[in-house]
Amino acid sequence: MNVVIGIAIAAIVVVCSFGVEAIAVPRSSLNRPLAALALHVAALAMVAGGSLAVTGRAFFSCAVAVVLIALLAVISNAKYESLREPFVFTDLTLFGQAFSHPRLYLPFLSFGKVLAILAGVAAVTAGFLMETPLALPGRCVAGLIAIGCVPLCLALSRRVSPTLQPFADQSRLGFFAAFLAYLLNGLASKEKLAFARTVEVGPFSSGHPDTHPDVIVIQSESYFDARRLGDSILPGPYVHFDRVRREAFEHGRLTVPAWGANTMRSEFALLTGLPSAALGYARFYPYIYVRQACASLAGYFRRGGYRTAAIHPYYADFFGRSRAFRLMHFDRFLDIKDFANADRVGPYVGDDAVADAIVTLLQERDDKPTFAFAITMENHGPLHMEPVAAGESASRHSLGDDPRWHELTAYLRHVENADDMLGKLTDYLRKRHRPAVLCFYGDHVPALSSVFDELGNEPTHSDYLIWRNFGGDLGDQRDVPVESLGFAIQRAMMYEDRIGTELQQASA
Repeated sequence: MNVVIGIAIAAIVVVCSFGVEAIAVPRSSLNRPLAALALHVAALAMVAGGSLAVTGRAFFSCAVAVVLIALLAVISNAKYESLREPFVFTDLTLFGQAFSHPRLYLPFLSFGKVLAILAGVAAVTAGFLMETPLALPGRCVAGLIAIGCVPLCLALSRRVSPTLQPFADQSRLGFFAAFLAYLLNGLASKEKLAFARTVEVGPFSSGHPDTHPDVIVIQSESYFDARRLGDSILPGPYVHFDRVRREAFEHGRLTVPAWGANTMRSEFALLTGLPSAALGYARFYPYIYVRQACASLAGYFRRGGYRTAAIHPYYADFFGRSRAFRLMHFDRFLDIKDFANADRVGPYVGDDAVADAIVTLLQERDDKPTFAFAITMENHGPLHMEPVAAGESASRHSLGDDPRWHELTAYLRHVENADDMLGKLTDYLRKRHRPAVLCFYGDHVPALSSVFDELGNEPTHSDYLIWRNFGGDLGDQRDVPVESLGFAIQRAMMYEDRIGTELQQASA
């Protein structure tokens, strides 16, 4: 009789697990590969069995397994609403950052989702306190079941054959099975070795510059030309951008591997020249895979005698940059500590302070040319938490002061400051008797889902330009992927005419 009851309870738990999984977007039917169904059930048994072995509480352990799936599904939906991507395994590494940098994460969880999470945790805790533990033999059996499920889950994760397209994989395999397949395959040692081999022979693994202009690369937070949303967006926030684009060596739309966030994906592509498709599972969060010296654009410049510096007015440990940048051949990393006295624009250090830091770096007395990679922070969300004054929209868009457009107004306010930064730097470089190349690009479009939905227009491309203070350029328009920007910078560095030669001689 006890065996029958146990089987019945197990069946109920499995049904409940598929039921709570169904809330995850994009949704999946039960018409999925047998290996995916088996992986879901095996992982459920592993979690429940492991919990039962430790706590001895059967109902509590079953609830833990089901609530875990529900918790992941709720968080996944919050991510999907903001970033158009389901929860993936590398997001687990960001949980710690959610508490150390709560403003960047927690505001995207609605009150209802937070309430649901707290209610689930409270119910499970109450169950734990009320339930009587099982005897030791039953706990040992549960432990053996959990241990036996580990190799089964590993084998099944390889059988489901993920495509590394999260939306498609979740629709085909189901949320929990897809998440597990990514997690178990992504952490496999062979995947880490494959990543190391790929970056070791990347396009910047050899060679060095033949000419030596200063090179400044600015990754502007959430920057794109919002005028593509329609005529309601006014040109005021893009005055300098339009001028510099007309003078640019090259400009155009930029294909990036991120939408709304995940800055490090575009960043890594620029620095290594590698497309996301070449990185395997590391494409979702490449910096956590950087554990040894990594070929990069900074290394290419350092081999040519450049001093290399990264500039980011936020915490160096965010995204693991402090470790990764050292392994990617940056000599210096100026982070939030170097901007202690800088003005904030909203909650973050303003773009004008970043421009000043770049100018100061270029003015340091040093015979070496400079490669500076700046990552701005001012326009980082959540924008819906920023105040907007009445009438503030008038110079930025013609949609009015309706609360629906407050995020757009706040966004364009920061775009104006990015525009001023671009104008300030090009004016400075134009007057300088030293050749220089400036690359300016957006890491991704902003997470303005509600604004895009209202306008019926969801952009996916950011923008870029490459400008130099020599060459008499007329602006070659090319739409390119972000991983190709390093090669465009190399082309722009060539001194092709008399002006470049004179600037090179003046800097000697």
